[in-house]
Amino acid sequence: MQGNLKSLQALRAIAATSVVYYHIALPPEATAIPRFGAFGVDIFFVISGFVMALVVAKGQLPRAFATNRITRIVPLYWVLTTGILILALIQPQLLLTTRPNLENYIKSLLFIPYFKESGELQPMLVVGWTLNYEMFFYLCVWVSILVARKAYGLITSGLLVATYIVLGKLSGNDVLEAFFGRLIIFEFAFGLLAYQIYKRGTLKRLGNKTLFVISLASYTFMAFAEARELQVDRAVLFGIPSSALVLAATAMDDANFLGPSSVADVLASIGDASYATYLSHFYVVEGMRKLVFPRLAIAPYTPFGVLLIVVASLAVGQVIYILCDKPLSNYFRRKLMPRGQMPKHA
Repeated sequence: MQGNLKSLQALRAIAATSVVYYHIALPPEATAIPRFGAFGVDIFFVISGFVMALVVAKGQLPRAFATNRITRIVPLYWVLTTGILILALIQPQLLLTTRPNLENYIKSLLFIPYFKESGELQPMLVVGWTLNYEMFFYLCVWVSILVARKAYGLITSGLLVATYIVLGKLSGNDVLEAFFGRLIIFEFAFGLLAYQIYKRGTLKRLGNKTLFVISLASYTFMAFAEARELQVDRAVLFGIPSSALVLAATAMDDANFLGPSSVADVLASIGDASYATYLSHFYVVEGMRKLVFPRLAIAPYTPFGVLLIVVASLAVGQVIYILCDKPLSNYFRRKLMPRGQMPKHA
């Protein structure tokens, strides 16, 4: 089972790169390149559900589970969110709408959703909106293993449904309804279900070629659907294909999914740094577009320009992962984790 996590690392690499490309193609003036890649978030959400199911299956206790999730997510997010606050104070022209608001800063650090200056439901670090959902999902899993580990899947799914109905549809609060009233929260449950299917091993009977075709078709469909702006809820449009992608990838032998060892090593390395890349890439994309390219007279919306930004984003992600993300996470994990319960990086 551990070997198949290499496939998940490759998917994390693909998801992170997709999101980087999406933010390159996002501006209205980027008409020369197709716009897709936001579904990388949906892939991440399904992977998250899958990995949490794997963690629970390994018997991690509630305190260790909570400590591991907090130390994995919080340190780097707080560092980069503070970086946005500093930028808003000293170079506000580099930011579109974010202002140095102390209340919004604290809400961002505590994963409390709010409407920022632009009217969007986003924290100070724009991509952090996904972490608000991630932390909520981790809370649901933590509560479920406290109540009844054997039924954690049903309890977690029940909490998601109850929250969606009570807070997302009946609360009468604009923020709560905008945040919890989205079907995207059920993509975590898709991941929980995907793990249960994976654990049975039945998909391996399809063979590696068929599984690879399913993986490629799932990604291609999402790219096509997003580029064509199909008006279907993303939990259906991206959540279901993301689940198929995760199922096919984890059922396939790593050697067949990851390709040659050199490609596998690159994908694994990008996957390891995918969290750091995801959180930091907005700095890189905007910095390259607003500061670097104008001075070098490079057009950002050409294949060459896009490639440069993607490579720079992945490279910066690697540096931040090695110098900041991994050391900080490991430091706080050693300080807070009960002895004998130090998990492997997940």
